[in-house]
Amino acid sequence: MHNLLLISEDESKISLVGEILGDGYSLIAVGSIEEAINHIYDSFPDLIMLDLNVKDKKVITGLNTLKGDPIFYQLPILVIMDEKTHSFDWKNMRVDDYLKKRDIATDLKNRVDLCIARSKRTFEVNPLTRLPGNISITREIQRRLDTGEIFALAYLDIDNFKPYNDYYGFGRGDDVIRMTGRLIMNIVRSLEESGSFVGHIGGDDFVYIMSLEKIEPATKEIIDKFGEIIPAFYEEEDRQRGYIESVDRSGVRRKYSLMTLSIGIAHNRYRAFTHHGEMSGVASEMKRQAKKINVSAYLIDRRRK
Repeated sequence: MHNLLLISEDESKISLVGEILGDGYSLIAVGSIEEAINHIYDSFPDLIMLDLNVKDKKVITGLNTLKGDPIFYQLPILVIMDEKTHSFDWKNMRVDDYLKKRDIATDLKNRVDLCIARSKRTFEVNPLTRLPGNISITREIQRRLDTGEIFALAYLDIDNFKPYNDYYGFGRGDDVIRMTGRLIMNIVRSLEESGSFVGHIGGDDFVYIMSLEKIEPATKEIIDKFGEIIPAFYEEEDRQRGYIESVDRSGVRRKYSLMTLSIGIAHNRYRAFTHHGEMSGVASEMKRQAKKINVSAYLIDRRRK
């Protein structure tokens, strides 16, 4: 199932696109670029289709801002062009493909599928959360180090996720992963809309990048909100008991408390990192120390050497 986001004010066009695409496509329509951005924060589409006046500077600015964001730059954008439009200033319009309105009936499905396939070949994202994956993460960290930017990197891990996954099944586990990804992104972007980054390493491991001033308040809020939400992912009996019983890697049956978060944070205000692996290693070290606390916790590397 491909998830598509259509930006259009034309109800007849929305109906037509839905009819042509049919099964295999989940279509959500919004009327403005602002609504589209709000929606994307909650759910990543596979493709954005734009049926608005592309000469509108507000639309162009919104699209370029979206595509300039390291979290959203991989989202393909297909513009539905008016018949009177013959050319674009492609250098200043960050779209990936176009379709003439007269060709919607014959070419829409092909263009949509091509855009999605090309995006998957070109960009690397986690298929479950649609967040940037390992390659994008390392590239983003290295880019910031190379430009001399001062920033903080957080490495987040969900404690007791594997026992939960074994106990409830991978479907319920995937729901927890998706929720955690949305939670992190929404909080990070609400506190630092510009310049932040969220990535999904894989499994129950995430990273986020923010300014040093904003990352600690964001981390506290992530921990608080996760603690409020996570009990709802357990059955009432397990929730009331406060733990589940599952078999560990040695085959021993153990009690596991409800899931918590361990977060390690590294920054380069005082320590000079030249390679992304150095900074990631420090964040990972802090996360391992945070895990020893046995409740949701975070630790920041405050060393100057």
